[in-house]
Amino acid sequence: MRILTGICIVLWLAGCTQSKDIQNMTFSGTMEMTEHVLGAKAAGRLTTLNVDEGDLVKQGQLLATFDRFEQTKKDYARDQVLFQNGGFNQQALEDANLAMQDQEVIAPIDGVVLVKSAETGEIIPQGGGVVVIGDLKDQWVKVYVSEGLVHQLSIGRNAAVLVDGSSQAYKGHVTFISDKAEFTPRNVQTPDERVTQTIAVKITVDNPDANLHAGVAADVRFQ
Repeated sequence: MRILTGICIVLWLAGCTQSKDIQNMTFSGTMEMTEHVLGAKAAGRLTTLNVDEGDLVKQGQLLATFDRFEQTKKDYARDQVLFQNGGFNQQALEDANLAMQDQEVIAPIDGVVLVKSAETGEIIPQGGGVVVIGDLKDQWVKVYVSEGLVHQLSIGRNAAVLVDGSSQAYKGHVTFISDKAEFTPRNVQTPDERVTQTIAVKITVDNPDANLHAGVAADVRFQ
């Protein structure tokens, strides 16, 4: 009986110390991209909006203007001439340039228009949103890993990302591991796993392309 009890204890301890290999598991999440909310630097009426949702934009592209844009543009052009002729100082010229910039919305990156938050004719308060631009070069997926497995991960660890509708496996790597445990969101994993304490892990796609879209379901397999 003592020998049998000893064997049982050894087997129990072995079972406790044995852990799942995270490489043999698949984690599900949703593709996301970094978003830039572009708005009014000064309150005004939106007079032009040159893009629609889904349009691709280039860094520096003029997306929208407000009611005082044409006047401030003329003022800045006139002040440039005065400055070149010595009739205007540098500070005043910079102020005129800033006044013109307050009347326009410029794309800060190459990206895609995700949301139009306003329409022409609307009065937009200072800081009010006009468009939301998604960064096509910064796409990622967040998955939730149980507390017992997250110790197997570290920043920089490689992963394969697979999305619905594509057979291609995108290369990615871990760029963030949360320091707080939380319950798995209800739209992720199985009902049993939803009541398990998990850690959020962000995997950034190394070379995203036009086939990746925010909101598409994605699976992650750690290398």
